[in-house]
Amino acid sequence: MKSFDPKIFTQSNSVLNFALIVLSNIFVSFFIGQWISSLTKSVVWTIVFLFLGIISGLYCGIKELIREAEKYEGSGKKNAGDDKKDSSSFRG
Repeated sequence: MKSFDPKIFTQSNSVLNFALIVLSNIFVSFFIGQWISSLTKSVVWTIVFLFLGIISGLYCGIKELIREAEKYEGSGKKNAGDDKKDSSSFRG
């Protein structure tokens, strides 16, 4: 039987965070487009703002994933460097 790995929660949290960022950008821009379309009586604004929301959502979501990856990569390098330093400073 496999032991419980708590890192799975951090990985699923990153995926959930990405989805929330993308969807919130899409919904907010869609509603802004709907509001402008109701003022101007033209559907074009809804479509334009929907595409802008998709683009900005993906951009912000990918940027957040890269930030999370750098955070994990940095903590791994820091720990590996500490291990290297400890083993090289030991003189028997």
